[in-house]
Amino acid sequence: MDRDIDIVLCGSLNVDFIAFVEHLPVVGETISTRHCQIVSGGKAANQAVAASRLGANVAMIGRVGDDELGRRLKADLVRDGINAQHVWPTVGVETGISMIAVNPEGQNTIVTSLGANAYVSLKDIDNAESLFQQAKFAMLQMEMEQAVGEYFIRKAYEKGVRLVLNLAPVVPIDSEVLRMVALLIVNETEATQLTGMPIHSLEDAERAAEALWMRGVEQVIITLGANGAILKTAASLYHVSSPKVQAVDSTAAGDCFVAATTHFWKSTGDLYVAVQHAVKVAALSVTKKGAQSSLPNLAEYLKFSKTL
Repeated sequence: MDRDIDIVLCGSLNVDFIAFVEHLPVVGETISTRHCQIVSGGKAANQAVAASRLGANVAMIGRVGDDELGRRLKADLVRDGINAQHVWPTVGVETGISMIAVNPEGQNTIVTSLGANAYVSLKDIDNAESLFQQAKFAMLQMEMEQAVGEYFIRKAYEKGVRLVLNLAPVVPIDSEVLRMVALLIVNETEATQLTGMPIHSLEDAERAAEALWMRGVEQVIITLGANGAILKTAASLYHVSSPKVQAVDSTAAGDCFVAATTHFWKSTGDLYVAVQHAVKVAALSVTKKGAQSSLPNLAEYLKFSKTL
């Protein structure tokens, strides 16, 4: 390895097929568009790219198909400076894909086929153990077998690596494992699924964050889109507002937020400061189309931040 690793992450690598539509389709409706993109994506890969562009040294654990799409995804990671030695091709399995529709307001619907992502195994985590010996932080989503995700959490905890869990999609994580998580990040929908508490206001989000924190997670963030984020720590409860921008496409905004929070937490040592940065980085990302194509580098972010 050429560089020591700051952040290790495990999870999904997909090719995104994005259609920009006048409105999101309803059940039984067929709509057409003249505007589409085929880009690299997947929640984990998006987060890896976002963190790397902000200046972190990132290593990725995952699987792609033994096909042209898989080779493209791995090459894109390497091009973004990510250690992809532990991204393995899976013979006889297709690369994961996501089919995304985006309306003019930047809202989207997503259907994902896991493909090779479903073949990430406990052995893959063990084979990447050297990464945990270097990394300060780890990031995880749950677009994989739940047992593999929980094993990754345990491995990070055992090695003293701070684990940031973006619980998307929501799965019933074992309570003992959940207490090993340094930071849980979920959006409003995911927070409602976890707590049974509908979120219609900042006060609702604050109550939901308190409820999640009471389950034993060290810190909790609930993202609120254009309304910023709620951060719950042992000491305080914060609302961090987001700058107002003209949203074009929100496809990877959540991934961008998770990565920015992790990177700036690592680099500043202050989670509240990290969230202040993250809401601005995520706001910048929604002003551009695509998943990884929308993720800003550090210079772009610093330039944007000066305008606020």
